[in-house]
Amino acid sequence: MSKLDELRRGAGGNAAESVGAGVALRSLAEGVSVPIGGTRYKDLTKTKNAFEVPIDKIMPDPSQPRKVFTPEDLQDLSDSIRARGLLQPIRVRWDEEREKYVIVVGERRWRATIMAGKATMTCVIIEGEMTESEILHDQLVENCLRTNLQPIEQAEAFKTLMDAKNWNAARLAEELHIRDSTVFKALSLLELPGEVRERVAAGEIKPATAYEVSQLDRPQDQVELAERVVTEKLTRDQAAAAVREKTGRGAPPTRKGRAEIRLDGNRKVTISGLPDDRQETIAAALKQALKQIQGRARRAAQFEAA
Repeated sequence: MSKLDELRRGAGGNAAESVGAGVALRSLAEGVSVPIGGTRYKDLTKTKNAFEVPIDKIMPDPSQPRKVFTPEDLQDLSDSIRARGLLQPIRVRWDEEREKYVIVVGERRWRATIMAGKATMTCVIIEGEMTESEILHDQLVENCLRTNLQPIEQAEAFKTLMDAKNWNAARLAEELHIRDSTVFKALSLLELPGEVRERVAAGEIKPATAYEVSQLDRPQDQVELAERVVTEKLTRDQAAAAVREKTGRGAPPTRKGRAEIRLDGNRKVTISGLPDDRQETIAAALKQALKQIQGRARRAAQFEAA
């Protein structure tokens, strides 16, 4: 083939590629090429920052809020990755000083991929600089939506992010799209004596029960009640009763059902005075409210027409 023929052939190939004819899309995870064409890829956008990164070029974030990774969970995930591959990429950022990709979210998947014996894994690389608070925010959102953090880990991460952003508990709850009470109760764990926090971290005391223990004022009383919770296997209600007995406070008044529904745009609908908090009861109340609103709208329209 002459040089001119080679140039013509190359030009034709480049022209075809520019309009997508005969172009192959390579799956980063599987290395399989498939043709692009027809309606299969219509309206799809191909990301540019997903790469197969060698495992040894990836490192965990030392500031990651999650410190505990249970072997059982990792083994299950590792078995899945070995059998089906990594179904979702992790997110990483480049650290020039370490010359490594530091994990922003996905450390569990990285650890499980190593256990599965894989040499590389699919990563979405975050371009640009990220502040420590931005990284922590992403990590908290990831961990709240997936396997929960250990209670003390979660509380410490909440406190760190609040301090970094100068947020109060209500603002943090709004940003993470969780209940205010979740934040308040988590933060209460940090006020407990160290030995009680260790029992919570070890799973000997449930967070909800630990919150009741935190209602005692004296650390010594908190330690003693925590010991009773473990040895006598007290429930949350029993721990709350023990607190009332110790402090002389009466039982809390019976509270009727209350529901809060969060909508888009930071809006929310609150219903109180319900006989209970069952989903059927809430749905019935919402239907009744909608019916009343529609009735008012009709009467307003009739008034204006008159």
